[in-house]
Amino acid sequence: MTSLSVITLAAFALLALIIIVLIKTTRLRLWQGLIIFLLPLIVANLLWFSWVAPQQEQTRQREQAIGYLAQMPGYRVLQSQEPALWQLLTQELTRRIRAGEPVEQATGELRGWLIDVVNQRLMRGTDAAVVNYIRVSVEEMQALNAQDAGLCFRFLYPQVNGGVNLVKTLTPSLNQKEAEAMEQLLLNSTPPPQPVDSALAQRDLKQVVAQLYQRWGDKLQQLNVPADTAVDRSSMCAMSIDLYSAILALPDKRAANLLRKMIAVSG
Repeated sequence: MTSLSVITLAAFALLALIIIVLIKTTRLRLWQGLIIFLLPLIVANLLWFSWVAPQQEQTRQREQAIGYLAQMPGYRVLQSQEPALWQLLTQELTRRIRAGEPVEQATGELRGWLIDVVNQRLMRGTDAAVVNYIRVSVEEMQALNAQDAGLCFRFLYPQVNGGVNLVKTLTPSLNQKEAEAMEQLLLNSTPPPQPVDSALAQRDLKQVVAQLYQRWGDKLQQLNVPADTAVDRSSMCAMSIDLYSAILALPDKRAANLLRKMIAVSG
């Protein structure tokens, strides 16, 4: 029993004793004494259930959200590196937990909030960190495409057709792999952007496109207009997988250089 509970019980015991004395020594009747005794009890319960308990539950849910993110690879780094984003993430996760979503599923809905910071870090990350992150992303594309090409399209172009909750659609091991790759990217990205050799990137892109053209032909042009309603979304994911796989086949330095160039152009 907590000290607060002991104090509360003592207070009610004292009140009861006072009422008994008043009933015996004054004109106070028994029913009046019962009302005087029960009134603070009723008020205390109303106060507890209408304000104190909800406040405690909200605090517990916020602590649960912060504690969960603070132990997750990738997200935990944001606590020190991106404090403003971290605060938004914990607020959104808390809101979803209060709405009844399981914490793991709710965390999966936060993935879209990281797109901008990940793109910024791809511009600043080391070659190895950039290549590793994109390689894991290709694995995710392949896994999603095996389930449903539409899921893969939404993963690639969330701005067109909404994103995907990867926690619900991918295996825990692949989600863990992606989180670790993101953490390595965040830890290995210095403030100044990496220099981009535009001429080399252009030559490498031309080589990659020539390679893919043999399979996809003019259909490759659809990658430039994903929002177009005439786009064949069923093949967009397969073309994207081929594109990134061909880029990753280049030496790491050239692959990372081309990826940064593509992000800079799309941004």
